[in-house]
Amino acid sequence: MVGLFRNFFLLLIATLACIAPLSSIAEEELSPDKINEGELQFLVEPPDRPAHTQINHIAIGTESLKTGWIKMKQCHHHLGPTRALQVVFHRERVRNLQIIETQGVGRAWVEGPTVQLTDLTKDAVLCILSENRSLRRNELSGEYEWQGGPYMRRYFDGFFPMHVKIVLDYPANSLSLRSIDPAPIRLRAVTAPGHVRLDAIFEGRLDVLVRFTPVDVVPGIGWH
Repeated sequence: MVGLFRNFFLLLIATLACIAPLSSIAEEELSPDKINEGELQFLVEPPDRPAHTQINHIAIGTESLKTGWIKMKQCHHHLGPTRALQVVFHRERVRNLQIIETQGVGRAWVEGPTVQLTDLTKDAVLCILSENRSLRRNELSGEYEWQGGPYMRRYFDGFFPMHVKIVLDYPANSLSLRSIDPAPIRLRAVTAPGHVRLDAIFEGRLDVLVRFTPVDVVPGIGWH
């Protein structure tokens, strides 16, 4: 019975389309009493087993204020073990997608707006570069908004612990940080002019919203 379940589980992982940035689940985490059904919960202590960790370095440049495109380096740690998984991006909001590092991965390749991986060990690592259209200007307020996520480690309707770290650099001569949501991640934020560091361990689905006020409002700047 255990062998039958293992084969079935791996088949599901191999064929499951990821709607989160990344998903990988180990068999020992499938116990019903460990499954979060979707409510966002921030964890005070890290889980006993190292959680899937995603580290994002976001670079907002002055050109980003005109186009909405930002540069991102994204690294994933503790991905496996699993036969296959995929990192999925919005087709119209990603370009120049590149794999720059893998460890403990049998094969990795870019396929359209996705990164495909097979034969991952429990300590597998993936790092990728991309440009993402994730900065927008609110035409009513004139503010700029960067939205990250949804970050989630999902298996069907269950959500498992995930650790997200975000380093966000922005032009301090053009933008001033106004707010960070949600509140629990804001309370742990480290900020300085031109720089934001965010860190969260959670279960469920996390969306991050960072708002900036223009230092000098230039008519017509922004993108639609």
